[in-house]
Parts: sequence; structure tokens; C-alpha cells
Amino acid sequence: MKHNLFGPLILLLLYTNAAFCLGSVVKKDYKYHSSPHSWEDARRFCSGKFTDLATIYTHSDVNNLDIHYDFWIGLKRRGPQSNEWVWSNGLENNVNNLLHNKENATGDCAMVKYNEQNRIYIRNCNDHRFFMCQKSNQLSHQFIPEAKTWEEAWQYCKSEYYNLASFTSSFLNDFLTEQEFPIWIGMHKDEQSWSWTSGVSEYDSWSTGEPSTEGDCGSISSVTKMMAPKNCTARFPFLCILDSVVLVKEKKSWEEALEHCRGLRSTTNKDFRYDFLSLQPNDPHDFVLNKVMQADTEEVWAGLRFLAGEWLWVNGADMLYTNLPRCPTRRQHCGILSKSSAGSMEARDCSERKNFLCYSYTP
Repeated sequence: MKHNLFGPLILLLLYTNAAFCLGSVVKKDYKYHSSPHSWEDARRFCSGKFTDLATIYTHSDVNNLDIHYDFWIGLKRRGPQSNEWVWSNGLENNVNNLLHNKENATGDCAMVKYNEQNRIYIRNCNDHRFFMCQKSNQLSHQFIPEAKTWEEAWQYCKSEYYNLASFTSSFLNDFLTEQEFPIWIGMHKDEQSWSWTSGVSEYDSWSTGEPSTEGDCGSISSVTKMMAPKNCTARFPFLCILDSVVLVKEKKSWEEALEHCRGLRSTTNKDFRYDFLSLQPNDPHDFVLNKVMQADTEEVWAGLRFLAGEWLWVNGADMLYTNLPRCPTRRQHCGILSKSSAGSMEARDCSERKNFLCYSYTP
């Protein structure tokens, strides 16, 4: 009788080549981008460099974000590349001591970068940014959370207020406080219901009276972190998520799943590689179980295998679980997570066909 040794041999080779003493591979990182984009453009950016626009799972995911933002003020060169600067209301005073990057800047318009000691930077006038208007009373300023070019911002202020804002150096630091504005997230309206672009979350902290019919794309407030719908073409800063856990909704045996994970390639980030998921007791189990609950099977494979008398993660991660059988029954040599297991690993027959969890990493 022939014995197929190819599977065990290739498994041993794959495990031998893995990196040992690997820590947690479960990542849920958020990256805030202050450059205003439309919702679709923000999503394309996030998909190319991260995972997607952010799915929010808990309040703690967003409560401690480092929120910073830029806004136009009424300061502009007298002419292209001139060394003289004038305020849009006609005032002329020496502002060279206010300009942070004047030595190597190529733009002709000035903006304030909030949360960086309120410094004034020179930028391209065609960039889209929030802006600050000013009425005739110098103490009356209005922050406008709509991204426009410098010229568009100037025209808006002229029509609605008085002018783009002007400051003295001391007044700038005394006046500027945290401003509230929308930040794009991965929530959108599909026909009549709201859903996340990636993942499933029970997070539904809408502002009072929301969701309204104002728009079909979701945002959160930079201050309250409450959600509100906005017009999808509006330009706002946005929040990306780097989510390393990938649920594959194909039914495969454990070894087929291992091969599938290691054969995955990202269509948007060529640096990503993939492996069978390992899990540690201190990992965010609620986040991983959220993925498990989306599976088409009651249980999903993870990268856990009983081999040579011990339980091992095939990616070489530390094995910290202690509840697994020391001598599993025949064939029950592969690890699963179940929709009802509350995050603990269990042993199953490796030939059973299930969905499975991979993870992404950069070598």
C-alpha cells in the first residue's frame, strides 16, 4: 500500500523555514490623513496603502487619535516667488519670522498647521484645505471645514464674511483652539441601509438626529467621534485601517488552506505577504471573532498544527495556549476557531473543509 508522504514532508519544510519566536501578527492600526479627499478618493488611497477606509469597532479605536489639520489664512506672496508677503485685506507687515519653511518652499500661499505649535507654512495655492475667515473685527474669526483652494477660500470669505484671516504672531497662538470637522470613515449607504466597506461592526454611535438624508457617506466628528452622513463628493481628512486578518470564504482542508494563505498576493500593495493566522492570548480576540462570525462555516481553520508531539504555529509564533489536548485523538491535529468558542483554540480533523484565516505582513 502506498503512503502519501508529500503532505507531511512539505509541512515540515514550510515550518522549518518559518521565523521562530514571532509575536502577535494580529494588527488593527488606524492611520489619520489630514489631506482632504472625497470619500471615493480617500477609499482608493486607503486601499492602495493600507486595507481600507476605517471600520470602527469600539470607542477606544478613535478616542486617542492624533487629530491635526491645515487651514488657509489670508497671507500670500505679492507676486510669484516674491520675497514680499501681504495679507488679503491689504495689510502689510513683516511676516518673515512667522513662516516656518520659507527657505525651501515653492508655493505662494500660507496655511497654518494646527497641533504643530500653530506654525505657518508655505504651500501650493491650488491645494485643497480648510480655511479661516475673519470679519472686520479682528477678534471675530470663523473656521470653515470645507476644503477649497486658496483662491476659492478667499472668494468664499469675501462673499460670506470679510476676508481670509490675518494674525499677528502672538494672537495666532492665543486664538487657535481645537476645531471640529468631519473625518471620512468606511461607512456608506447602500440603497436604504448603512454598512461598513470592510468588516462587520456593531459600532453605531450616530450624532443626535442622525443618520439623516444629508449624504450617503459616513464621517466622524474630530472632537466627539460621533458619526454623521455627508455628501460623498465633499473633501475631508480621512481615517485608514491596516487590518492584518484576512478571512477566506472558501472551504478547504487545513493543508490546502495553508497553501492558499502562503500563495496570496495583494493587488494593491506588492510588499504584502501572507501566512496562516496565529493567535496569542493577549491579541484582540473580539476583533478576530468578528472575522470568524462572517464565515460561511461554523468553524474556521487557523495556523495551528500538532506535529512531532507538540502543538505549533506554522509561522513560528510563540505557542502560549495551554488548553489544547497533549495527546489529541487520531486526525484531530489541526486548530480551529469557532463562532461559539469565545476565542479559545480547539482541535479538529485536518481533512475537514472549512473557511480559514490568513494574515498579511511585510517581510
